[in-house]
Amino acid sequence: MENKKSRTYYKLLAGFAAAGALFLGGCSGSRGFVSYADINKEYQESVAKLNWPAGYTPPENLAEDEDGTIYQRGIGDTAASSEYECAWYKEWLKTYATDEQAANNALTHLDKVLDMGYLSKERADDNTRQAVRNNLEKARLGDPSGIQTSVTANCGG
Repeated sequence: MENKKSRTYYKLLAGFAAAGALFLGGCSGSRGFVSYADINKEYQESVAKLNWPAGYTPPENLAEDEDGTIYQRGIGDTAASSEYECAWYKEWLKTYATDEQAANNALTHLDKVLDMGYLSKERADDNTRQAVRNNLEKARLGDPSGIQTSVTANCGG
């Protein structure tokens, strides 16, 4: 009886180990894990490629976590893209009621976020992409509620 329990235990343990290996292998995929220096460089390169609102300067570096933290490749680009989205959301909120041209310019830049990697099917779910679309549709109608909610929840106010 004891022998049968031991075999069952080891089979379960082996099964969990195999499942864990598959899970970890699937998570790393082609994007892999990298150091802070790698994702910070990725962030800086992504920031340099983006057009920012006049007078806005994004953070020079990502905030660094505790020593030894590893990051998934792509998080630097995601952070830069999110910063871009927040910057243009805030620009639209600042201008939509007083400067139609500036507000339309902000919406033109915000339209680009739907094609950025951080909102791709590999990195964001359908609901997130739809929420961004809804925010932009409301903004085109002069309704700031969607953008304001997103700024409050995701952009530090």
